[in-house]
Amino acid sequence: MLSKIFLCLFLFASVIFSQSKFYIQPSFFFTYGDYSNKTLSDQYSFFLSSSPNQIDYLVAGFERINLKNNSWKYEQNNYSFGLHYWISDLKLKLKADLKIIKGKYSDTFNSYSLVDNGTLFSPEVLAGVYPFYYGTGFAYFLNNGSNKTNAMQLYIRTDYYPHYKFLITILPSANIISNKIIYFSCQTSLTYYAFYELSLNTSFSLGNRKFYYHPDLMVLFNQIETQTGNYSFRLDYNFYKRFVLSMIYQKSKFSNYDIDYFVIGIKSPFTF
Repeated sequence: MLSKIFLCLFLFASVIFSQSKFYIQPSFFFTYGDYSNKTLSDQYSFFLSSSPNQIDYLVAGFERINLKNNSWKYEQNNYSFGLHYWISDLKLKLKADLKIIKGKYSDTFNSYSLVDNGTLFSPEVLAGVYPFYYGTGFAYFLNNGSNKTNAMQLYIRTDYYPHYKFLITILPSANIISNKIIYFSCQTSLTYYAFYELSLNTSFSLGNRKFYYHPDLMVLFNQIETQTGNYSFRLDYNFYKRFVLSMIYQKSKFSNYDIDYFVIGIKSPFTF
């Protein structure tokens, strides 16, 4: 299945990105998670963005997540793909994300393992001109593993630049779990571009949600518990030539526990 996905993305990108110059940006992130129920997690993420013009992008990523407790452990591999394409004449941006999840849970009480085999698809359309952009999208998540679940997320978005150094993003959403339970939440973020080398971001959510997909971060919160709150702080600093260091703190509150995430990452663009 993965080989077919890679082939389709390659053929599609070859048509769109048929330019002489090519821009790529590899990025690597390490995440440490400290759970209030004594669980610990570590995550290694690698993403590669490519573009012929720094406007249209093809993104591919891999994430490895390990969770450990005294009596159980969970291992997960994520494969992410994204396409961002601007139709300049119509002032439209088309975006499509695909995420494939392969996870395995084991404990000391059972001789067998539980598995996660999930797939998420998320298209989005964005319109507008500076300083105001608006759009809508949805995400559909299907888990065919041991815990069979389907979830639909509908959201609208607003991106507003009150000043060229500030960006406000508002993402209200509704999450429908197995066609029965509906959750409502709103994700809000503020980015401050202090100067060329430095940007600061803060983000928070209001309301409850489950199996929430963050379309800007390509992150799926696939915990089975309900998320009751989330906030984060992020710093991006261009410390040497075109190398950018990212440091993030995130607090996620769930119905049964809280998680403190500490993230460090590095990225650098190259042009060929």
